[in-house]
Amino acid sequence: MRKKIIIPVLLTVILGAAGFIKQSSQQIQSSPIPAAATFKWAGAWQPTRKSAGDGVVKLDTKIGAFITLPDAAALAHVIFNVQNKFPASAPWATWAVGDLSKATPSYAGVPVETHEAWLTYMDRLGVQVFLEIFPFKANAKKGTTATDIPAMIDTWLNKFKHHSCVAGLGVELEYFGKATDSATAVWDARVKSHKSAYRLFLRHYNPDYMPPTYRGKGDLIFINDASEGTIEELNKGFADWANRFAPTACAFQLGYPADEDGMNGSSDLGWWKLKDPVKDWGQSILPLIKDPKQELGYIWVTAQSGKTYHAKWDLTKGARLPRLK
Repeated sequence: MRKKIIIPVLLTVILGAAGFIKQSSQQIQSSPIPAAATFKWAGAWQPTRKSAGDGVVKLDTKIGAFITLPDAAALAHVIFNVQNKFPASAPWATWAVGDLSKATPSYAGVPVETHEAWLTYMDRLGVQVFLEIFPFKANAKKGTTATDIPAMIDTWLNKFKHHSCVAGLGVELEYFGKATDSATAVWDARVKSHKSAYRLFLRHYNPDYMPPTYRGKGDLIFINDASEGTIEELNKGFADWANRFAPTACAFQLGYPADEDGMNGSSDLGWWKLKDPVKDWGQSILPLIKDPKQELGYIWVTAQSGKTYHAKWDLTKGARLPRLK
């Protein structure tokens, strides 16, 4: 009799458990997986930089030097060596124009003819290019007036807007000051007067430099170019930036020479220690972004290393390039 009682009980328990497992499995399968943030754009800054030598701590040297690449193909490799790490992203570049001799580090830039040839190559590769200007505020001691930003926008877009790769223009705020709502509205309108689809970006590392409330048509891009910290410190700043300004598009400009090693010059620190610096650093930021629908961009700076222990770092070759159009 005991066996006759135990068997039905066991069958009931087993069948009940099987039903619970099946129901739980169905619930798990039907539960939506939370969306994760992704990079809409990935690429590089033109001009790129080469880092300083071993153990450098003097900041003016540690930040590296701008380099003029030999040709458009080398620049394309830099851009796509970053984009290849995030294949779902669109290739892009922020592209400084004009004389940067008053910037730090100082750089004369490249002639218009070189820009023209390189942009033509980017047209054929499908790279999205955002021209970038470096305005300066008035300096009474030097007897200089503030840059006329709307006029500067006109100058450079008139030169290069015939290129299909050009997607907009950005303003570097480091030497000019904070972007007010009224000024940003003027700049945004001026950029769009050349082509309605063009987008304006603003760049600084301090969020207070972004316009307090102006967001235009909702297509502004705020770029954070913070540097000179640990990856963990910088990532917190990048995430705070994006989460503060969401849903406005945001981008992170990183991979600076100053952060390749430690700020104390130690080779035990810095992004060079990552197994795959471009990919690993980018992937460490994305989980910190709260809005998975926010447009995000990724911009890498250092194309070549001047350090003996990282001499193989060279993004000017080896990328998978798309077929030319």
